[in-house]
Amino acid sequence: MNLLPDLFSMKTAWRDARSQLGSLLLYCGGIVAGVAALVAILSFRSDVLLTVNDQAKELLGADLEISQNEPYNSRLQSVIDSIGGEQARSIEFSSMVLFRVSGDRPGTGPSADHEAADRPASGTEATRLSQIRAIEGGFPFYGEIKTLPPGAALEYQAAGTALVDRPVMNQFGLQVGDSIRVGSEWLQISGIILEVPGESAAFSLIGPRVIVPRNVIEGTNLLDRGSRVQYKTWFRFGGDGGNDLVDGTRTHPSDEVHMQELASVIRDAVLDRRISVTTVASRKEDFAQVIDLLAKFLGMVGFIALMLGALGVASAVYVYIKRKSTTVATLRCLGASSKQTLYIFGLQIAGLGLAGSFAGSLGGLLVQRFLPLFFSDFLPFDLIQQISIPALLLGFLTGVIVSFALAVLPLLSITNIPPLLTIRATDFSPLAHVPKRIKVSAGLAIILLLMVILTVLLESFFAASLFVAGILASLLILLGTSMLFVRLARMLRLKSFSYIWRQGIANMFRPNNQTAVLVTTLGMGMLLIGSMYLSQEMILQRIEFQTGGNQPNLIFYDIQHDQTDDVQEIAERNGAKVLENVPIVSMRLTHLNNQPVREIRRDTARTAGTWALTREYRITYREELNDAETIREGEWVGRSEEIGSDVIVPVSLEYRLAEDLDVGLDDRLTFDVQGVPVETRVASIRDVDFQRPEPNFFVLFPAGVLEPAPQFYAMSLRVPDKESIVRLQQEMVRAHPNISAIDVGLVLESVQAFLDKVAIAVQFMALFSILTGLIVLASAIAISRFQRIRESVLLRTIGASRRQISGIQFVEYLWLGTLACLTGTLLAIVAGWLLAWFFFDLVFVPDMLALVIASFVVIGLTIAVGFLNFLGVLRSKPLEILRAEG
Repeated sequence: MNLLPDLFSMKTAWRDARSQLGSLLLYCGGIVAGVAALVAILSFRSDVLLTVNDQAKELLGADLEISQNEPYNSRLQSVIDSIGGEQARSIEFSSMVLFRVSGDRPGTGPSADHEAADRPASGTEATRLSQIRAIEGGFPFYGEIKTLPPGAALEYQAAGTALVDRPVMNQFGLQVGDSIRVGSEWLQISGIILEVPGESAAFSLIGPRVIVPRNVIEGTNLLDRGSRVQYKTWFRFGGDGGNDLVDGTRTHPSDEVHMQELASVIRDAVLDRRISVTTVASRKEDFAQVIDLLAKFLGMVGFIALMLGALGVASAVYVYIKRKSTTVATLRCLGASSKQTLYIFGLQIAGLGLAGSFAGSLGGLLVQRFLPLFFSDFLPFDLIQQISIPALLLGFLTGVIVSFALAVLPLLSITNIPPLLTIRATDFSPLAHVPKRIKVSAGLAIILLLMVILTVLLESFFAASLFVAGILASLLILLGTSMLFVRLARMLRLKSFSYIWRQGIANMFRPNNQTAVLVTTLGMGMLLIGSMYLSQEMILQRIEFQTGGNQPNLIFYDIQHDQTDDVQEIAERNGAKVLENVPIVSMRLTHLNNQPVREIRRDTARTAGTWALTREYRITYREELNDAETIREGEWVGRSEEIGSDVIVPVSLEYRLAEDLDVGLDDRLTFDVQGVPVETRVASIRDVDFQRPEPNFFVLFPAGVLEPAPQFYAMSLRVPDKESIVRLQQEMVRAHPNISAIDVGLVLESVQAFLDKVAIAVQFMALFSILTGLIVLASAIAISRFQRIRESVLLRTIGASRRQISGIQFVEYLWLGTLACLTGTLLAIVAGWLLAWFFFDLVFVPDMLALVIASFVVIGLTIAVGFLNFLGVLRSKPLEILRAEG
């Protein structure tokens, strides 16, 4: 059986399409937008992975990195000494830094006078919680710390100076030559940090980076017990020489495979699971996972745009075939078989998919060039861009398959057009005559095909299933809403309305109307953008909600026992109200139900999480629960006996920690409290709201047990205004430089800045859905152009003015855009409410003003697109139009 089309079918398909090629190409505009989004995202992912592979050593800055959050013990130090190679060390932690403008020095360049005028006065001081990097040695071994002036990163260790992040330099009006105080040491700023290998610009939003020589920090009191400190050692191995480890293993560090083996040998030799050993290969894997997640998320947005475009093509094909019903019937009368007529229009539809996918692929390459602009703040390197053939092929084939698959059902209706239609004057609907079993089979086949494509894109069948289910649910709701509206419009009696309004609303349910598909596509675009915006706002609302009222807006931590009275006095002197002074004790888990943690980690049948078994716990004690805590199971015991040989302390665990440890009520946990074993039992399991700014803890001890243990404190305060916060921090860092502070308001601003950057990138991709909806709108208007022209000519013939016809079209487009935006916005609000209820645990208060503004923009674009497409009809004379349309 020959399935290829014959020469007659191909010639007829071309001749029929040639006279209306422009309109046919417009129909596939939605496919162009969807494929462009998909190709751009897949190409962006390919570019990032290519760059990571090319610059992997620069991302790590070394061949190997060993890190631990406490000073190295003798065994680990001996292993490090035996590894050999060139080494560099660092101590990294967060601490308050005092920035001082030392004086007005003459600048260089034409803007020197202007900069001097804007510069703060000499002696001005400011404080910020900063990320301190105390480095010794030639790190980074690969890549470079880029600074102004250039080369400052090569001299700061010998000169005993500091490198400071550009954002904080700009914030406080600092210049090279000004001073900072870290702990008790004053250092001159010798360079401004522009880039650090392996870190993006967004990294500085957490806190400004300050790089100093390691010997400056080792002589301060910033590393007292309780301080959060990360110790790192970097290695570079040159040539093919090997190195001897403790067990005699010899390896060639220049080979990534051997570096992975070296990392395993180090872990086995140290026998301490708290250390982290990172290689170039593992850093590449970590980065690839993050990029994969981003690409999959954005890929889903692009796929939705493609789906909407394909849906628009399917609807356009249906109306197109319905319009061509008489032509098909005539061909049948002239002897063409149903197979030939199917081929004629099938070739046209296949051509649409191919043309749209090809144009979309080229458009995707163009978007690929500009996409990095939206993600530059999150990438720790300059992107290497090239044409990705796999991305192009996958985007192109996905566009062709999806567009043709969704057009199959309307295409199959051609075989149901009877030859007698040539002499019948009736509004024939071919799809209504397709057998139900064929419709069901085609629908299931389309869903299965979409599942396969999404599984390839997302690399997860489960995620693909959920995504397809969500798309189908949203589409059905939008489609049902549009059908309901059409029915209501048909039932309305608008006698009190003007003729223009009555006719415009009646156009919503005229023959060949596109109400359903337009409401669905534009509504889906509004749903996407609205959901993303509301999610972003809820994150900020969550933080603002927890920081309002009488909640703390400043937190001091790493307060030593002998400093608490003085810290409280300084705080009260500056008008602050001390809300809570929380003692914190550091400890580690050693046994779980009398089984050593080391044995549990070797047991593959156990489900306890590694982080929960090996982390250093920072724990407090008190008699009462606070407002952020709620008991789920068991009973809270607020006081216990002092530690003794037969005392088992009742403790409370946060429920997620209990799940990770795989423990329940009355299970036993043994903690090592700085050398003293403490036996505990799980007396209760709690919910803890970690979003609140006050200190909260995974494990809570009762009072009466940990008071004699070495501890430090965290103090939460409510300060009346920003000026008082600044003044209090400055006085505190002078009096006690080891104490760090969290300015909750500043943290909120940083989070908002970060979310704004993410939102711009994500909403840029979501705009493809709106673009697709508008293109589908233009396509739908074009494909029903003949029907509109007939109506316009009839109205013009019986005396209607251009103003009346324009008014009718305005009313129709206004209703179309309004209905689509209203439905999409309502769905976005429902999605936002579900997120607020089940995920953010908030009372949902949507930003209706922003949603209304977005809706007005989309409605305006809908009206504009409609009028641009209909402009030629308004300007032409009725007789010219009738002649042109034949």
